[in-house]
Amino acid sequence: MTPTDITDEMLATYRRDGVIKIPQIISPEEVAKFRQASLDILETMPKDPNRPFNQKVNVWREDEVLRNLTQHPNVAAVAEKIAGARLRIWHDHILAKMPELEVPTAFHQDLVKWPYDRNSNALSAWIALQDTPVEMGCMSFVQGSHEMKDIPDMATNNQERWREFAPEIAWRTRVTHPLQAGDCTFHHGMTFHTAGPNKTNDWRVGYVIIFVDAAAKYTGKKHVVTDPLKLTPDTLPPDDHFPPVVKFYGD
Repeated sequence: MTPTDITDEMLATYRRDGVIKIPQIISPEEVAKFRQASLDILETMPKDPNRPFNQKVNVWREDEVLRNLTQHPNVAAVAEKIAGARLRIWHDHILAKMPELEVPTAFHQDLVKWPYDRNSNALSAWIALQDTPVEMGCMSFVQGSHEMKDIPDMATNNQERWREFAPEIAWRTRVTHPLQAGDCTFHHGMTFHTAGPNKTNDWRVGYVIIFVDAAAKYTGKKHVVTDPLKLTPDTLPPDDHFPPVVKFYGD
């Protein structure tokens, strides 16, 4: 699916729900290439069966193959169409669940963890690098929860914190999105989401590209991506580390 396939109805769904599914945002050939590159990286990482996922951040800055996914022109163009704004890359990451990992990912919001204002226009492209049915740990989202702007940060391994600070999401409608290889969900940075355990005997590999409004300023909040850069609060993040996506596909 390309930006020209995105309908007004789809955009309205994203504005209302804070999430939308985009089928086949990359090709089967690309899926095979990017999955193998991701598995090669995962092979070198320590495995912790008590954590809900294995994570590798800012892959594009180290791996030439996966840089082509982070800077994929179709993903970038669709992201800007959905956001309705010029965007930049905030960061990417591999999010992979080990085979037969019974640990779910707890409900949480993303943007509260990042050094940007909670009202920023930010969204994540979660790309499936294999068929990802429910039993493999696909994602579920709380519809409309991107409007919940005042909830404390919640760790991805704390299964009960939401019951204390956001109990109302128990009564909100949830949508679960099983994905075929190459499918993608875009969710707003404030949309509550979770992922189930991986009950299969294969790796569940999601590749996530996070976009933020190109005009969003760095707040100074501590974060592993920005801490080493010693950026000045209330300034735009530098383009060399957080490139505007227009560079990937032209104006």
